[in-house]
Amino acid sequence: MEIDEWAIGQRIAVHRARRGLTQQELAGLVGISLSMMKKIESGDRPVTRFAQLVLFAQALRIKDLRDLTGVPLRLTSDGHRGHPAADALYRALMDRGVPDGYRPDLDALARRIERTWQAWQAASVFRYELVGQQLPNLIQEVQAATRVTQGGDRRRALRLASTTYQLVRTWTKRVGEYELSLVAADRAVCCALDADDPDMAAAGAWNLAMILSAQGRIGQAREVIQRAIRELMPRMAQASPRRLAVFGGLHLLGATEAARDDRPDEAHRQLKVATDIATRTGETNYFRMAFGPINVALYRLSATIEFGQVRQALELAEQIPIGQSPAVERRLTFYLDSARCYARSRHDVAAVHMLQRLHQESPEELRYSVHVRETLRELRSRMKPAVEPDLHPLLNAASLPD
Repeated sequence: MEIDEWAIGQRIAVHRARRGLTQQELAGLVGISLSMMKKIESGDRPVTRFAQLVLFAQALRIKDLRDLTGVPLRLTSDGHRGHPAADALYRALMDRGVPDGYRPDLDALARRIERTWQAWQAASVFRYELVGQQLPNLIQEVQAATRVTQGGDRRRALRLASTTYQLVRTWTKRVGEYELSLVAADRAVCCALDADDPDMAAAGAWNLAMILSAQGRIGQAREVIQRAIRELMPRMAQASPRRLAVFGGLHLLGATEAARDDRPDEAHRQLKVATDIATRTGETNYFRMAFGPINVALYRLSATIEFGQVRQALELAEQIPIGQSPAVERRLTFYLDSARCYARSRHDVAAVHMLQRLHQESPEELRYSVHVRETLRELRSRMKPAVEPDLHPLLNAASLPD
C-alpha cells in the first residue's frame, strides 16, 4: 500500500475536529503558521516530513500513524533501536567529573577533535561507527578541560568544547537521538558565549536551530536564527571570511525555515542575501558549515521542495554540481531530497539511483535515517520490475524485508 500524502491533510482535519481544536490551536501545537495549517488540511501542501507527521500525531493524541497515513507506519524503524554508541554518549554528557591529576593537553585534544570531524565529513562505510566510538571520550575530556583551565587556556578549552558539542549535535541528530542533540546544541552555544567568540556563538545558534527544526519546532528555530543574525549585524563592517560564511549560513537556514512556515517572500529574501555573500566567499567550511555557492543551491532546492514544487525542484537538482560539495552530509541530503522528489513524481528508477549514490557514500545512512527508510518503504510498496534488482540490495542493507 502507498501513502496518499494529499489525504493526510483530510485525516488531520477530521481528528482536529474530533478533539475540538481550531486550526489556529493545532498550528500552534505543531509549530507552523495558520496559513500553512489551512493549506495542509485543504490538500494544497502535503506533509512531506516524517518529524512533522509525528508532531501532528502527538498533538492529536494519535498512537498509530496509520490513522493519519492510511497504512501501517511505526514511529520507530521496524523496531530498530538507535545507534549502540548513544548510551555511552549520554553518560558522557551527564558526567561533569574531573579525573584525579588530570592535566589537559589542549594541542593534542584539538588534533583529535579535528580528526574526528574529518572522519564525519568524509565518505566512509563506517563513519557513524568511527565517530560514535570517539565522541564519549572527547566529551569527557573537553568538559574536564573547561573546569581545570583558566584565562586564555580556558577560553581555548571552551572553543574546543563548543566545536565538540557541534559534532555531537549533528551525529545525534542523524541517528535520531533528538533530545541528546538538543542538549549538545545548547551547550555549544553556551561554551562559545563563555569563550567570547561571536562567530562561534553564531555557528552554535545555527546548530541549535537545526535540531529545533528537526523536532518540528519551526517557530523557535526561526527565532534562534533571527536573533543570531541581529547579534552579528553590528559586527559585519569589514567582516572576516569566516564571519561572512557564518552570516550567510544563518540566512540559508533561515530561508528553509521560512519556507517551512509558508513565508515565501522571507525565504527568497534570505536566499538572495546568502547568494550575494557566497559570491564573495566562494566555497568554505568554517565551523563545518560548508557554506558557498553549492550550499546555496542545495538550500534553494530544499526550499523549493518545502513549497511543494516538485517539478521545479527536480530541475534545480539536475543543475547542482553536487560532487564538488566538501561535506558528505550535504551530498547525502541532496541524494535523499532528489530521491524523494523522484519517488513523488513516480520516477522510481531515478529515485533508486539516488539512493544507490547515498548508499555508496554512507551505507550506515540506510540503517539510521528515518527519511531514507520511509523512501525505501514507498518504493517497495509499488516495486516495479525495472527497479527490483537494484532496490532489493538497498532494502537488505536497511534491514527492511521484501
